[in-house]
Formats: sequence, C-alpha cells, structure tokens
Amino acid sequence: MSVTTKETNMLLNYALEKIKNKLNDDCIDGNVSTSERILSVVAGGLILGIGVKQLIKRPMTALTGVTLGGALVYRGITGHCSIKSTIDKLSKDDNEVTVIEHRYFVKP
Repeated sequence: MSVTTKETNMLLNYALEKIKNKLNDDCIDGNVSTSERILSVVAGGLILGIGVKQLIKRPMTALTGVTLGGALVYRGITGHCSIKSTIDKLSKDDNEVTVIEHRYFVKP
C-alpha cells in the first residue's frame, strides 16, 4: 500500500491545522498576536539551535543564545509575554499621576 503525495499533503495540512487550533484554543489569556508567536518560535528556534551548536566552543555566548532562544520559543508557544504585559500596564492612561507643588519660601 503506497501513500501518494496528495494524501501526504492532506494529512500534513490536517495535522498542522489541528496544532494551530490547539494553540489558539490554549491561548485565551495571551497578549501576543499570532504573527508574533510564529516569528518568536522561528527566531527562538534558530537562536536556540545556534546556541546549542556553539556550546562547546564558546560556552558563555552559547549560554546566552540558549537562554534567549528558549525564552522566545516559550513566548511563541504560550502566547504570553510578561514583559509586554508589564509595558502595557505602565503605558495605560488610567494611571495618571497628580503632581502637587509645594513652595517653601512663599512670601504672603
């Protein structure tokens, strides 16, 4: 029994669609868009792979690459970025600051 290319493509597309739907369903509280998630996983995987490859030759540089790559992959898979949520909280207009001026040497 041989599998044709068309059947293989259909099976692969079905599997990718199931994974995509599963990721989107799990990402209810996420603050990272789909395109950012895809870019994070791809870039993180690339950086992680380079870091692992350089682990013996340059351990400190490789450790940085492994850490950054792992963080990007995690961000892409979970759909949540702690740094982005903190920046969003700080930049909201709801947090207005009231400045009260007090003058010491005021002559009546």
